[in-house]
Amino acid sequence: IIDANLNRIGEGLRVLEEVSRLVLNSGDLSQSLKNLRHGLVRVELALEQQFIQARDAAGDVGKDLEVPGEARQKDLAAVVIANSRRVQESLRVMEEMAKLPETTLNSEKYKQARFSLYTIEKELLGRLVA
Repeated sequence: IIDANLNRIGEGLRVLEEVSRLVLNSGDLSQSLKNLRHGLVRVELALEQQFIQARDAAGDVGKDLEVPGEARQKDLAAVVIANSRRVQESLRVMEEMAKLPETTLNSEKYKQARFSLYTIEKELLGRLVA
């Protein structure tokens, strides 16, 4: 669960970062998103190796699941919203997983990141549709 959600967080933030950088030419939003991404997905090398060893992408029952409308987005704003939601949901999952006694994760870190992303998403969409 942790590996999948860290990957989802990194991927979604990277999409938002690219829109900020390459479409909006916004250094401040790009930097905020990059800092957020690096602060969230960076894990110790030993832990990352464990995640990679434990992956079973071929056997993942969710890899072929599709939702109607998921394959296409009507515009760039929809892409931003979809990726923001994806990251926010994964941050919430991480927040909950961090509450388990067997983890050393910081639940508050993921909660704060989620609320930061709400603000960044609003700013990003505001600039995109302006």
